[in-house]
Amino acid sequence: IGAGDEVITSPYTDPGTIAAILCTRALPVLADLDPESFQLDPADVERRITENTRAIMPVHIMGQPCDMDRIMAIAKKYDLKVIEDACQGHLAEYRGKKLGTIGDLGAFSFQTSKTIACGEGGAVVGDDEQLMDQCYTVQNHGTSRRGATEVIGPKYRMNEFEGAVLLGQLPGVQERFALRNENAAYLTSKLKDCPGVVPQKLYEGTHSGAFYVYGMTYKKEHFNDVSRETFLRAVRAEGINLGPYIGRGLHKDPWVEHILNAKVYQRMFSAKRLQEYREQNDCPNCDKVCRDVVAFWSSGILLGTKEDMDDIANAILKVYENKDKLKAVPA
Repeated sequence: IGAGDEVITSPYTDPGTIAAILCTRALPVLADLDPESFQLDPADVERRITENTRAIMPVHIMGQPCDMDRIMAIAKKYDLKVIEDACQGHLAEYRGKKLGTIGDLGAFSFQTSKTIACGEGGAVVGDDEQLMDQCYTVQNHGTSRRGATEVIGPKYRMNEFEGAVLLGQLPGVQERFALRNENAAYLTSKLKDCPGVVPQKLYEGTHSGAFYVYGMTYKKEHFNDVSRETFLRAVRAEGINLGPYIGRGLHKDPWVEHILNAKVYQRMFSAKRLQEYREQNDCPNCDKVCRDVVAFWSSGILLGTKEDMDDIANAILKVYENKDKLKAVPA
């Protein structure tokens, strides 16, 4: 993938997702979301495929699997590569396969907040030895295992100290993963009778999730139309630190106009294609998700007790039961 190519990915993610695309001078094409799962909508992915499309980069947001059956089917139909952004998806499983092992490559993050972390850094996994050798060369400032500088590449080598920090977390990692899933399922069951707060939809085939974030959709019509911010203040008053997640999709950020006005992109893409890109850079479902999601960073919280989960659920349910008083909550 290089200059003049296009890669379809999600607008509801960290900028690191598109950074890899931009560094190759390819064009990140942002497809809209399934508003219930917060994941890439495969139908919109297919609509945005052009003759320049070379890959799809699904983002397993919050650590839960995308609709990989449909994404892989689209990739096969159009002969595209699939690069999984599994940065939040450590150990999660979809139809018997770990996230990151379904597509051609999978990328993981070990940044400070992740469920397996060493401050910064990450990993790439794959089962094609030649492709993995190319990945090694690129991250090793273009120098291959053979000792020759062969391609353009940054220096992303991790050091031994970071490796030691990671290795120290491996004992018990499966137990912590299982506990997060157990507590997430318990919390979801406790919230099932609250129509105003709906947990993130999980696709058929999802065996387990990483639960980096536990996300829910806030439906203000069930709370007398009070704003999400008012709802969050009320929940926080009960001692539960619930908040929003991603404030705006990447399609709303200034990088879009930056690249459209950059000479390098104007040389690589026709004026017609860049104008189409500007006009089609609209993701209304993503905008809705950014407005409506409430969440907590669950990598630590979901390691608590059932009583801790009860505290979260009871705070939300108490606010729901007292929704008629929400308009009196001070700003």
